[in-house]
Parts: sequence; structure tokens; C-alpha cells
Amino acid sequence: MTLDVAQAQYAGGGPGHALVRLLGRARAGAPATAPPTLLAADGGRWVRLAAVPGTPVVRGDGAAFGVDFEVPLHLAVGDGQWFLEPGATVGPDPRVASLAARIAALGDEIAALRARVDAGEAAASVPPLAPVPDPEGDAALAAEPDAPSARATPVPRAARLRALRPGLPAVLMAAGALAVGDAVATVVWQEPVSALWASHEQAALNGDLDKLDATYATPQAADAAGANAETVTSPAQRMRALAARLEGTTRAGKPLGKLTIKRIHATYVMVQGTRASSLAKGPGHYSGTALPGQPGTTGIAGHRTTYGAPFRHIDALRRGDAITVTMPYGRFVYRVEGLKIVKPSDAAVLQSATTTTPRLVLTACHPLYSAAQRIVAVARLVSATPRGAAAPGTTA
Repeated sequence: MTLDVAQAQYAGGGPGHALVRLLGRARAGAPATAPPTLLAADGGRWVRLAAVPGTPVVRGDGAAFGVDFEVPLHLAVGDGQWFLEPGATVGPDPRVASLAARIAALGDEIAALRARVDAGEAAASVPPLAPVPDPEGDAALAAEPDAPSARATPVPRAARLRALRPGLPAVLMAAGALAVGDAVATVVWQEPVSALWASHEQAALNGDLDKLDATYATPQAADAAGANAETVTSPAQRMRALAARLEGTTRAGKPLGKLTIKRIHATYVMVQGTRASSLAKGPGHYSGTALPGQPGTTGIAGHRTTYGAPFRHIDALRRGDAITVTMPYGRFVYRVEGLKIVKPSDAAVLQSATTTTPRLVLTACHPLYSAAQRIVAVARLVSATPRGAAAPGTTA
């Protein structure tokens, strides 16, 4: 064992987990290692928990260390065993020199054996190679793959962790209240890796949308949609025709327009489709629902905690709030009529009350950190301004 654990204490927590801090000291003479992992018994299996991101290496030569782990609540308050496993060696390791010497000796024996075979000596006269002892390697091979390794250190449980058991419902209720509260001015959180990815995708989509706007600003776009000024004089009819063309030519994950919600400070390029690959880029248009400018309901979905979290604060929308959707052929302003919570299987919110009522419906998972329900914002169209090839006076 290279690490001695002196204390385990409860250091905080969050939705569904407790933050456990392990304090101890490295054995004298031990090499520096990467952050250790926590091996916990979970029923009939072992699970390995990595240290929280940013944990520094554990220095050797008897240095003290402190490592934090996010432990699922059912493990934190349970009775299973915990073990601390040192990470990979960082920097010079004295065992490397010993291993190198053994490899060199084995190479010399192989070279001598090859010389004797080449000289025509009988195989019987060749003594067998003596096994090279490796106590640590043999012990590691003998250990069960999913069980604590021979170097693992048992972790003492703190009394404070067991004290969590009676208050577990209160902890869960507090986590849920934090998750679903209107937290515009409080703690704002989103998954950082997916947020970085979404930011990169949005930057690329902005460039693609500029090109799309330029294409739909030409008379040729109106001609291709069968809505040139000579045959269709109404801007509303031209927007409808251009919307139908855009719907029919845009593949999943490609940009359609820009969504702006001032109340929650959200401006995103929206894409076609609501599959995971599309929503990883930004808000996605439900295929099969209308596009702005067409009669019926326009449905748009978005994430609340991952991939930029465009609809994280959708629950802050209020009646009368403006939502603007800018398409290559028009700018459409909607006013929120209300919010509702529905089951994930409830598709009625995406169906129009009539075949001609233009509405906008935004949907997202609810509550935060859960997909148990859907939160729906319903808005009605209050103005439509043609642009690009739909604007009056655009002729070939």
C-alpha cells in the first residue's frame, strides 16, 4: 500500500450525491501518483469513482493529501466497503529500474540460448530459464479483476456519513427544490464539456445561416419556390411558399433560422430535427410541424442542462413575453400565452387547435436534471414581417 487514509468526512453534496473528502498521507519513499480512485462495494459488484476534476497528483515521500469524491447517496449512506486505489505512477519510479534490470537479464539469457541453438547444441543440454520473481506483479495477477487490488487501502467511514441516513428524504427534497427553482439570479450550472461543444457548433451554424439568408434574399429563391412577384403578389403567400421550400430542402442538423427570447437572454440558431445529434447543436424544429409563415403550430425543442442549455430558464417566461423567430424569408414575433407541464408522451401540444391558427410551442425536459415530464411554453403570432425574397419589390 502506498497511501494511508486517516479520515473520511462529509464535505457537502448536490443532487443525488454526497461530496466525500478523504485525508491521509503517502507512505515514505512512495513515488508520486495520479489522483487515486475510490473503489466502493455496490451490492454484488464493485464500482470505481474518479476524483473530482482538477485534483492534483499525490506527492510521495510521506506528503499529506486530500481528495474529494462525488459518491452516490445510496453508497454514502450504505454499509458497503470502500477502498482507495492509488493512480498510475507520475515521474520516476524505483520499480522501473528493477524491472528494466530483469528485462535486460532475460534478454541476455535469450541471446545466449539463441547462440547455443545456432551452434547446433542439443536442446536437452539447455537448462530451462529460471522464472523472474515479481511479487507485486504476481499479486496483481492473482487478484480478482473487479476486486480491490493488493495496493488498495481500506477507507474508514465517518460517523457523519451514516448520519445522513435519517435525513435522506430532506436531502433529496432540497436538491429537487434547487433544480426546479427559478434560479436566474442564483447558482447557474450546465455541463461544461457539452456546453463547449454546443458553443463551437453555434459559431459554425451562424456562418451557415448567413449564407442561407443570402441565398433566400435573391429573386431566384422566390422563382424556385414558385412565388415570384409576377405570380404571387401577397407577401404572406410568398413567405408560405418559401417556408415550404426551406422545409423540404433542409436536412437534419442544418440551420433554419434564429430564435431570440429576451426574457431569458437566449439567442440561438435553431436547426432542423429533434434527434440527439441535432439538439446537441441548438434548439431543434420538430419535423412535421409548420415553419413560421405556414398555418399551424411551429414546434421547437431544446435542452435545459446540457449542450449550452438554451431552454434552461424557460420556466421564467411570463404571459406577454416576446419570442422572435427570424427566418431567411421573414421575421415573426410571438407573445407567450402560458406554460404547462405535460407527460413526455403527450403530443397534443404540438397539434393546432385549428388548421390555420399560427402558434409557437417550445418544449424542454422538466424538472431540471430529469426527463420525467415536459415543460411547454405556448405563444401566439402577433406580427410577421417579410424579408429576403418574400419582401415586396423583390423581382427577377
